[in-house]
Amino acid sequence: MKARVLIVDDSATVRADMRGVLSAAGFGTTLCESLAAARKALSEGEFDLLILDMVLPDGEGVELLEELRRAPRTSHLPVLMLSTKAAVMQRLKGLSHGANDYVGKPYDPAYVVRRAHELTQVPEQDGTPRLVSAGRRRRVMVVDGRIDFRHRASDALRKDGHDVIIAESGDDAMRLLEAQPVDCILLDLEMPGLDGPEWVRSVRTLPGTAQVAVVGLTAGFDAKLISEALAVKVDAFCSKTEDIEVLRAQVRTELRRRAESEQQAAPSAPMPRNPSGSFPPIPRTPSGAHHAVIPASASAPSSAPAPSAGAMPGALFDALVARCGLSPVIAASTMTRACRKAGVDPQLLTATSLTRALPTIRDMLHIFLDAQEAERRIQSIQALAKGDGGTQARSRGS
Repeated sequence: MKARVLIVDDSATVRADMRGVLSAAGFGTTLCESLAAARKALSEGEFDLLILDMVLPDGEGVELLEELRRAPRTSHLPVLMLSTKAAVMQRLKGLSHGANDYVGKPYDPAYVVRRAHELTQVPEQDGTPRLVSAGRRRRVMVVDGRIDFRHRASDALRKDGHDVIIAESGDDAMRLLEAQPVDCILLDLEMPGLDGPEWVRSVRTLPGTAQVAVVGLTAGFDAKLISEALAVKVDAFCSKTEDIEVLRAQVRTELRRRAESEQQAAPSAPMPRNPSGSFPPIPRTPSGAHHAVIPASASAPSSAPAPSAGAMPGALFDALVARCGLSPVIAASTMTRACRKAGVDPQLLTATSLTRALPTIRDMLHIFLDAQEAERRIQSIQALAKGDGGTQARSRGS
């Protein structure tokens, strides 16, 4: 049986386009051009999804949304709101009054179909099971002042099945975050009129956002800006000059780490929720770039023992991360980049390949540490390589 969608929009073009897109995807559709027509249709029939424009000739879509949420028969009807991307206050209204999601105009037809399938829980026509259920979809916010970049980033992220929320200013993003939780934030740290690190600091104080993954976007390298961003726990950085697929991969990595953290931190009993309905902050775990915080005394050059020749692959890399002296937030990812830049596989690191990677490791450390501290860390890493190399040499009998 087809899922039935009620489409309420005053634009005949939008209604016709929505009907064509959803009908082709296997949905039955009913079209209305006003609140009055929508009320009549809802009183006469049952629907599985309502696609509702925010502004209609005889009132605001929020009025109908409020009525639906008060009536037992329609209180759980999924509602997808339509509005222009610039109408932040309208979006907040819809979300705060019980809308399930928001779609900006102009909308992506493929995204509308995907959300319709998820909200109605109707399988795709080809029978392919969805990789992520509606309850586990990740929501990513893109905060950037350039419309071309926002669109490119959003298109790339939606390929991975993420819900994408767009904000063109820090103020818009903050208001949207107060109304709905997200799993990852992409933030242009160099937006005009925005102090990126200070904005992140403010976000970290919102309920349920203390551990949201934040990827800082930059046009180039600014050591002072990156240092300030690290201080407020920006998780990763990505240059806007790189291929958009690099950004897409970075988001996948951060979301995977978040999911792993959730699984490892999940207690036997259900996790309590904050009053806002979001889960409480989840501690970072030793996964990827999110290594456990190492006290200063424990990260001193003499504290990380060199792994033996028989150590498992990856043990030498873990020791490298412990000795590099960088923030636990970026230590592993930075050392990974340094190794790969030197043509070395970080998870198959040996004394010989570590020695080969030392010049690029030194360059990376000088970016984040002062000269004296960087050289002190390099000496510690050199000792690590020599200790491991000596053991390996003895094991070969040389």
